[in-house]
Amino acid sequence: MLFFDTALKYLDLENYKENLAPTTMRTYYWNLKKVTDFDPEAHCEDIDESFIRNYKAFLQQKGDKPNTVAKALSVFRIFTRKMVADKLFETDPFENIKVGRVYSRRNFLTINELKRLYLNYLDNKQFLTETEQNVMCVFLFSCFTGLRYSDLLSLDASEIFDWKIRKQTHKTGEPVYIPIPIQARLLLPEKLTQGPVFKVVENSHFNRTLRKVAPKLGYHKYIHCHLARHTFATTCITLGISLPSTSKLLGHRNVETTLIYAKFVDTFLDKEMRKFNKLR
Repeated sequence: MLFFDTALKYLDLENYKENLAPTTMRTYYWNLKKVTDFDPEAHCEDIDESFIRNYKAFLQQKGDKPNTVAKALSVFRIFTRKMVADKLFETDPFENIKVGRVYSRRNFLTINELKRLYLNYLDNKQFLTETEQNVMCVFLFSCFTGLRYSDLLSLDASEIFDWKIRKQTHKTGEPVYIPIPIQARLLLPEKLTQGPVFKVVENSHFNRTLRKVAPKLGYHKYIHCHLARHTFATTCITLGISLPSTSKLLGHRNVETTLIYAKFVDTFLDKEMRKFNKLR
């Protein structure tokens, strides 16, 4: 059996069972397709440790960045292990291979930048088109709640009660409980009726519109939808919200993922290093 064809059957099954997001489907598909770029005739029985190491070298020689290589191997491993579970492999070919994760610097809005963008939006939204208003409103709401694009897209009025969001996240399935801060409350529709809370346009259209409207409100750096989630995480840490609490609000499965953001918050490091004063 060709590995790629077999993997696609698993992908179709996972989409049926898990209702994978279109972006996740595309990510899985194109990363699996890279295996055929390396070896179009790769059969399941060909996949062993040597094959994987040669595939990794192929991606590196092709000029893929470390993050891209790690993602390709991670997707490869996901479907390989599904096949291992179904006895298509005698042993796990990834058993002695460490995929690893490469962390790049995550950009975010500083608290001052967030304040300025938020106030400029409230003061000038009447000069924006309806689509521009909706996009910036959703982006800012994410900055104050940490919700991903997929969760903002599916956010229903029934998931908001007593200024609290109770929702099962789309990406990980983790439940989140988010008390809505006053700034975000002012971004909600005046009346929450049944159905979607926001009008959220398609992701690429969302980002194009966001980059168009941000300069009108005084923000001139590169901006995209997921920047809001980074902003929420770093803002929580800057304000002194504990890492476990921040992790819970973000719907992370472990605090280690949240720690990535702490590396970029100087005030957090300043506060932690002041603990040395106790040595006096």
